[in-house]
Amino acid sequence: MRDLDKLCLKIDVDTHDGMRDGVPALLEDLAHFGIKATFCLSFGPDNAGKAIFRLFTDPAFLKKMLFTGAPRLYGLRTVLSGTILPARPIATSFPGLCRDIVSQGHEVIVHAWDHRKWQDRLADMTLHDIRAEYENAFEAFMEIFSVRPKAVAAPGWQVTASSLAVEDEFDLLYASDLRGPSPCFLRTDARHFSTLQIPTIGPCIEELLAVGVRDEDEMAARLLEPLKRADLPVLAVHAEVEGGMYRPFFRRFLVTLLREFQGFSTMEEAALELFKQKDIPVLYLSSIRIPGRAGKVSSAEKSLGMRP
Repeated sequence: MRDLDKLCLKIDVDTHDGMRDGVPALLEDLAHFGIKATFCLSFGPDNAGKAIFRLFTDPAFLKKMLFTGAPRLYGLRTVLSGTILPARPIATSFPGLCRDIVSQGHEVIVHAWDHRKWQDRLADMTLHDIRAEYENAFEAFMEIFSVRPKAVAAPGWQVTASSLAVEDEFDLLYASDLRGPSPCFLRTDARHFSTLQIPTIGPCIEELLAVGVRDEDEMAARLLEPLKRADLPVLAVHAEVEGGMYRPFFRRFLVTLLREFQGFSTMEEAALELFKQKDIPVLYLSSIRIPGRAGKVSSAEKSLGMRP
C-alpha cells in the first residue's frame, strides 16, 4: 500500500493550554485507535490574546470570533494571553510531553516561535526577522529533541516570497504552508523554491463554526468530502479544539476516517513517498479566501510543468 493512499493528520498546537491539555487528550485518542499523526508545535510565547488587535483592521475577524465563540472554545486564559495576562511559553514549557509525542511514534515539526506574531505581521517582516523566528524555534526544537527539525508548517497558512526563501536555507524535507490543491513546488515570477509543499485539504472545525455549521453530521460531511477527492488528504486538527471542546466529536469522526481511508501516515512518510515520483507539479504562489477565515491564506495555482 502506498502512503499516498493514506490520510495525514496535521495537528497544530498554537497555545500553552492547547499544549498542556489538548495534546495529552489527542495522544490518548490516537493511541486508542492506533493512529500516527504529525504534530506541528509552536515553541515560543503564547500571544494569542493579541489577536484582539485585528479587530481594528479586519472586521471579518470579529465575525469569526463571535461565531466560533472563541472564549468558550479556547478558554478565557488563552484569549487574554499576551495582553492583560502574561504570555506563557508553549512547547518549551513541556519538554517531557514533547518527547512523549515522539516516543509514541508520532512526527513532530516546527509550527512557529511566536505564532501570533507570524500570523498577523509576516507581510511586514524583513528577512532578518523571519530568519530569527525560525532560528528561535529550531534552537528550542533541538534543545528538546537533540536533532534538527525536518519540516515546518507556517502559522495561519501565511507565507511570503521572503519566508519561502528562508525556508529553503534550512534544507527541509518538506513544508506544509498551503491550503490545497495538491503537493507541489512553488515559484513566483522571480524565483523557484526548492522545498516540497504538502498542503492542507479542506476546512477545519473553527472555519465551519464561523460559517454557522453546528450540526455534527453536517460538520463531518464537510470535513470528509474534500479529503476523499484529494491527491493526498491532509486534515487540519487543532489541539485546542479537537483536544478540547470538540474531543467527543473528533473521536467519533476518527471512526469515520478509519472506515473511509486505507490507513494513516505521518507527513514525513508521505513526503518520502512523493519524492519517489517524477510528476510533482510546479505551481505559482497565490493567496485565496477561505469561508470562515478572516483574511487570505497561501495557496498555489497554474501549473508550470513538472519538476525534473
